[in-house]
Amino acid sequence: MTTFMEQQDRASVFDIVGWALFLIWVGVAWLLNIGLGYGLLGVGVLTLAMQTVRHFNSVKVEGFWVFVGFAFMVGALWEIWSVDIPLAPIVLIALGIGILLSRYFRKDTTTVD
Repeated sequence: MTTFMEQQDRASVFDIVGWALFLIWVGVAWLLNIGLGYGLLGVGVLTLAMQTVRHFNSVKVEGFWVFVGFAFMVGALWEIWSVDIPLAPIVLIALGIGILLSRYFRKDTTTVD
């Protein structure tokens, strides 16, 4: 078992490497003019890959960045496949449904008298 400080040190290294790879990817994608869809796809892959590396090195996976990685992937595929339906309204509807469902399925420990 690793100590808290060792985990923090590794997390910091992973963060630095992740940001460096992100900046390199954005620079390369911009320089080569590969397009928005493939640029977003690369960012999504990098984001999810970094969380996978954290998992396999016993460093806490950050759920927010997993969500962001998947969001980049969805946005990328939406762009690459040239989907005619705008993505933002669908995301808003899905978030609203998710909020309602989370409230419905939440285990509430408080009772109202």
